[in-house]
Amino acid sequence: MRRYGPWLAAALVVLSNLAAWRVAALNRRGEPEAVLELTERELRLPVRQTENTALTLSFVFEPPRPRGDGDPREPGWFDRAKLEAIGFDCSRPLTAENAEYYRTRPPRTSYAALDSHLVPIDVDNNPAALRGRHPDTRAVAVMEATVALRYVNNAGQRPFLMGRVTSVLPREIHVPREWRGALVGLQSDEEPDVWPPPQREPRFRATVAWGKRLEPWITHVELLTPEPGR
Repeated sequence: MRRYGPWLAAALVVLSNLAAWRVAALNRRGEPEAVLELTERELRLPVRQTENTALTLSFVFEPPRPRGDGDPREPGWFDRAKLEAIGFDCSRPLTAENAEYYRTRPPRTSYAALDSHLVPIDVDNNPAALRGRHPDTRAVAVMEATVALRYVNNAGQRPFLMGRVTSVLPREIHVPREWRGALVGLQSDEEPDVWPPPQREPRFRATVAWGKRLEPWITHVELLTPEPGR
């Protein structure tokens, strides 16, 4: 049996690669579900790693809100009704006694509509319903997302509930070999404190397509020339 071990392992690798290729092919069949032009503001380059020849970019879908004075004063579009629509139980009164209940609600998996800067603008458990409300496939992408409930209790204001998209899936996107060389030279040796780094214009633009399974891939990368005086 031992003599067949390496052959079985190799066969499993081949079968796994074929399955992944088939899933990717099904995802990319026909017209893309969405196509967006994204820049370095929405696609974060990783720190340079000499031992890693692959390159992936992380989706930057919305910068986190600052605490303190930056706390929201109103829920915006992701309000109590929207939370209930995707399955959160918001039936309890917004009182001090129920604050802990709301603060400990586990996140849920749903779908988010993201604009051309990857800012969430809507959520729904049905991706087709999201696309129906946001039909422009050149301005809005639909992605699987993790959403959380937030109980906000500002001084001098009644408590309210709001939702927040905490992550999108997939979190990263692979850079094809033909575009990798253009981006490797832009990588840094150190992680910046914030993204995008202040006082820096985007250095590249990528065309990203989403397929039938809402899985994205890069179709083109273009290096950008900074405007004079910047």
